[in-house]
Amino acid sequence: MIAGLGIDLVEVDRIERALARWGGTFLGKIMDPAEIAALPVGHPPLAVADAVAVKEAVSKAIGTGWSGGVRWRDVVVIHGTAPGARLGGAALRAARRLGSAGATEVRIEHRDGLVLATVRLLA
Repeated sequence: MIAGLGIDLVEVDRIERALARWGGTFLGKIMDPAEIAALPVGHPPLAVADAVAVKEAVSKAIGTGWSGGVRWRDVVVIHGTAPGARLGGAALRAARRLGSAGATEVRIEHRDGLVLATVRLLA
């Protein structure tokens, strides 16, 4: 059963510009150190764009956006052949209010310089 659904579209070149301008400061705002360490070497813009799109989609799936105490770092993106998201803090509390233990089903697509992430919050 699906407790929430979120979708987000991110332009890879915008992430590339943010990384060029703010680098580690940008990453530190949206990711915890372990999540940054799990990124591919050199933090390619595509991997960071994937993470941003998934985090945004999760914030929509839990129905809060970045409000109600939900922070970027409350959502940890798992990269790999089976991408995922682990919720903590206020994001997990919001998911629980919807009847979910925080389990997600994540789909990421790349097309023409864009990343499309779809997140299903499972009940």
